[in-house]
Amino acid sequence: MILIWTLRIAIAAIAILAFRKGGEPERLVAAVLISAAILDVFNHTLFGQPVFFLVNPGHFVIDVWSMVALMWVALRANRAWPMWVSAAQIIVVLGHVSKIVELSLVRYGYYAMTQVPLNVQAVALLAGTVAHVRRQERIGQYNAWRLDQSWA
Repeated sequence: MILIWTLRIAIAAIAILAFRKGGEPERLVAAVLISAAILDVFNHTLFGQPVFFLVNPGHFVIDVWSMVALMWVALRANRAWPMWVSAAQIIVVLGHVSKIVELSLVRYGYYAMTQVPLNVQAVALLAGTVAHVRRQERIGQYNAWRLDQSWA
């Protein structure tokens, strides 16, 4: 239980750093991660505590929404690190899909695919926010978003 709370506190601290020091992409990713955590609280009031041998429909909806939002940021931000966050969220959604397709999967694999990527996302957000702060100190203000959006 201490590990879970340590990770939650670390993720909250990283999100606060992103909100205070990050550019718009960092703040948007932090907002998605915090929103998903808040939505998860409501999810547990509706569906109960998670079990890793069944797909929780609330988690699935929250994780798909997060994937879409994070992919939007990753495809438009003038940074590389949002791709890490988006890729980790795709792994989470693939964990749900694989569980839906094959319900006899070992619950530990499902847990690893749906819970561990949040730590990857938090580290990517931290690295991205620190890189943003350093880049701003070095070159000043710069575009947060890619200028050529003709493909979008």
